[in-house]
This record gives sequence, C-alpha cells and structure tokens, in this order.
Amino acid sequence: MRHALRWLVRKPRSVIGGFFVRALLWLVPALALWYWARDYVVMPVAWLAENLMRYIFPGWVSGSELSGISQTLLTRLTVPSVSGQIAELTFEVSVLTYCYGLPLLLALFLAVRAKGLWWKFPVCAVGLLPFQAWGVCFAWLLQVAVQSGPNTRSITYFTDWDVNLIGLGNQIGFLLLPTLVTMLMWLYLERSFVVTVAVEGAMEGSVPKR
Repeated sequence: MRHALRWLVRKPRSVIGGFFVRALLWLVPALALWYWARDYVVMPVAWLAENLMRYIFPGWVSGSELSGISQTLLTRLTVPSVSGQIAELTFEVSVLTYCYGLPLLLALFLAVRAKGLWWKFPVCAVGLLPFQAWGVCFAWLLQVAVQSGPNTRSITYFTDWDVNLIGLGNQIGFLLLPTLVTMLMWLYLERSFVVTVAVEGAMEGSVPKR
C-alpha cells in the first residue's frame, strides 16, 4: 500500500489534467475581469449589431440605444396602444449574454501559458465581434418575428420559413457560436500544445493507434 501511495505522489501530472485544472482556476478571475469591464466589452458589439441591422433592414430599423449592457433596437414598427394612439415598437437585448467567449478565451490562453498573449487575445477578441453581433441581431429578430409577429409582419414581410430560420439563427448565436468559434481560434493559435496533448494521449493509450 505504501509503495502504491509513493508511486501516485511521484507520478508526473498529466498534461491534459494540468491544463484543465489551470483553465478552471484562471476562468474565475477572467470572468471577474470580464464582468468588471462589461460596459466597455459590449460597446463594439453594440455598434456592429446596430449597423448590421440598419444596413440589412433599412425600411424599419432606425437605430439603437445602449444603456449599460442592454441595447434597445429602435424601429419604425408601430402598434396601436390602449389610448388609441400609435406606438413605435422597441426591442431590448442584453449584449453581454453573447460575449461570454472572451473570458473563456483568456482562461484557455493563460492555462497553456501562451506566448504572444499581448497580440493573440486582442486579435481573437476582434475576430469574435461578428459572431457576438450575430447573437444580438438574431435576438432582436426573434422578438420582432415571433413575439411581435402579428403586429409587424405587414411591414417586415417575414414568412413562416423566415421565422423558423430566425429561431435557428438565435439558437446558433446563443449556444454554439460563442463557444465554438472561441475554441477554434484557440486551437489554431495553440497548435503546438494540441500536438503535445495528442502525443501524450497516444503514449498513454487514450488515442487509438492505427
């Protein structure tokens, strides 16, 4: 029994296991920093999302307003109010909800002690912007096409097929893109670490040998 305990203590820590432990430990301060800087994190995403909506739907999108981490889409879509007057519809989205890839990316880079972090992280942050804006835009479109569909369809001309595509785009923008794109960027820039992990896995028999 004593020999077994000594072997466990002396056994080198797995590269994969060490990476996951470091990634989890770094994720906590990364999330704290991300939330602390939230008002600045959402600014470029909000700007891009507004301009995309104004470019794609110039007929009924008039702009947006950013308040903290929430962005309100201003439209020319109208609906009769209880008082008999005509009210313009607005749609609000929490932009930070679609930016959670940033702390994950930072934690991954720190976990592998990435060289060139000073340029890798900013470049990846810029690369994530279109995908974050995707999530914001489709969250707006989901409110327009589904929640307010009966009141807006005469102006937006969204069909049932469009509504289904918008629902799919919203799910992709929220659940898939922030994580998938982040991981792909990290894997590409840290290819040497991935190779090291693959070699260790093959040596330990965790990767099937051909």
